[in-house]
Amino acid sequence: MPKGQRGIRGGLKPHLEDPYLTRKSYKEPTVCPRCGLVYRYRRWQRMSNFDANEAVQRHKCPACRKEEDHYVMGIVYISGDFFKPRREEIVNMLRNEEKKTLTHNPLDRIMGIIEDKSGTRIETTSENLAIHLGRMLYHAYGGDVEYRFSDEQKLVRVFWHREKKEDR
Repeated sequence: MPKGQRGIRGGLKPHLEDPYLTRKSYKEPTVCPRCGLVYRYRRWQRMSNFDANEAVQRHKCPACRKEEDHYVMGIVYISGDFFKPRREEIVNMLRNEEKKTLTHNPLDRIMGIIEDKSGTRIETTSENLAIHLGRMLYHAYGGDVEYRFSDEQKLVRVFWHREKKEDR
């Protein structure tokens, strides 16, 4: 298979890259002035004992740049009568899952939770986090979950729906 291509979604397609993750290496250690992540050993990571004064450079990490530009890479749509009375419980579960995933990849974040008449929309900085949140909803509460990947950009839409009368 040629470099930069992979077989997914029914055929050989060009690999969709995250435009915020460049192959550029920063001088180490570099610190993100917004969130405090440290670029060390060629990756962004949380280092609680790191002194920001030791940083050689200051650059915003890819997640902070995505948040500032509002560049969403994952959207989780939550709908159905089951969600409304349990909104706080479900949102807390999703926030806790975000905190757990931050230990593995601190660039996976929830950018926002938006309420509208059709339901709730959760926007994430990565496809992986949106897929993970959809799986967590399905495994915790049942219902129906659907994943839709974009062919034009690196984006996933996750639709989770459950009515009150449905059984797990």
